[in-house]
This record gives sequence, C-alpha cells and structure tokens, in this order.
Amino acid sequence: MPLDNYQEILSDPPAKGRMISNLSVDCCIFGFENNDLKVLLVQHASGRSQGQWALPGEFVLKDRNLKEMPHHVLQRLTGLENIFVEQLGTFGRLDRVDYGRIITIAYYALISPQKYNLKVGADALDVAWVNVAEATKLIYDHNEILDYAMIKLRDRIKTYPIGFELLPDKFTLTHIQKLYEAMLGHSLDTRNFRRKMLSSKLLQATSEVDDSVPYRAPKLYTFDKERYDEMLVEGYFFQL
Repeated sequence: MPLDNYQEILSDPPAKGRMISNLSVDCCIFGFENNDLKVLLVQHASGRSQGQWALPGEFVLKDRNLKEMPHHVLQRLTGLENIFVEQLGTFGRLDRVDYGRIITIAYYALISPQKYNLKVGADALDVAWVNVAEATKLIYDHNEILDYAMIKLRDRIKTYPIGFELLPDKFTLTHIQKLYEAMLGHSLDTRNFRRKMLSSKLLQATSEVDDSVPYRAPKLYTFDKERYDEMLVEGYFFQL
C-alpha cells in the first residue's frame, strides 16, 4: 500500500565526491501492520533500475563511519533516530549488480509503521509497505538479502525480545501472538504462548481495553522498557 505522508527519502543525494562508489549499505526495514509482516520498499525513479522496487540503501559516504550509515539512511527515511538496527552481513557476489563491482553491507531494522510519518522524495517514484511474502521481484540480489534477513529475524526473536519494536505503544496479547506468528511463518498454541509471554515479565497491564472488537474487549498492555533493555543485553530463550 503506497504511503501518502512520507518524510523526504533520499531526495537530496550527497555529492558524488563524498561517496565510496563501490561500497553501499542496504536496509531491510520491517514493520507489522494488519497482522502482516511487511518490508519497506522504494521504487527507483531513474537509472537502469527505473520503475523497479528495491530495499532502501545508499553508497557509503567517505566522511561517515560505516556503522553510522544504516542510521543515516533510516533517519532520512523516517526522520527519527534510535531505531533498532542490526547488521546482517556482507553481500559481494561478482554479478550482484549489472553496472560494476559493488559490495553492500546489509542491515535490518524494526519499526512500528503507525509511529512514523513519511513521504516520497525526488529520487523515488513511490515507496510502500509490502507484505514480505509478496516482495518477490526486487532488483539485483535484494531478494537474497531479504530472505537472509528473515532467517536472522526468526532466530533472534527466540533469544531477544526485539519483536516489541514492531508493536504500537499499547497492544493486546492477541496482537503479540499475531506478530510472532507473522515473523515465524506458522501458528502458535494460544494458551502456551500467553503463559510464556506473561511469565517473561516483559508486559505491564494497563487499565485500558481494546474496544474496537465486537466481542469482549481484551486488556491492553505496554512493555516494560527497563526489563526490555536488560533482556537485550542478557538475552533469553523463548521456546515457541
């Protein structure tokens, strides 16, 4: 679904002299919306890939540390900082692009689409949240990067509570379960999942309920930020 309110994305590219022309970063930006896991894609506005869809990325800047680059790309996409980002790996197959020898460092990021206000910029025809299962014809080796990002994501959510980055500020237990099912690609036993989630001490019950459902309104929760930060450092094993 194309977004109408995107903050400027890659519409002010740096001067070519600032770029390392054979090294780039590409980002798999995941979001969760309408019970579907989605990835943020950009439709190129010019060049050989005009009209095609891709992961957002940019050539590495000579005056910026490599570890800053994914945050730089994401800041230009979302206008916000302090987004969860983790490196996936390096992709450097000889034929990965058709115009030269380009090596890319891939990252993945997790955001809640409801929290961001974005807009299509001058270097993109469009930008959209696309269901991961439907993102099948990306340029170059971007599908390979996306597939690897999904493997990494499914592994990480079993040992770190990073899935909470995809949730709105308040959510139901059903919402969390749908999120994990979307990330894992299979259904989970509801009673067992809820028991384990509540015993993790990550959740804080609010006094509010979700009155948007036609049946008994479920309780809304937030996640314990202090506990979350501890578990990001210590890790845990969440058997799903």
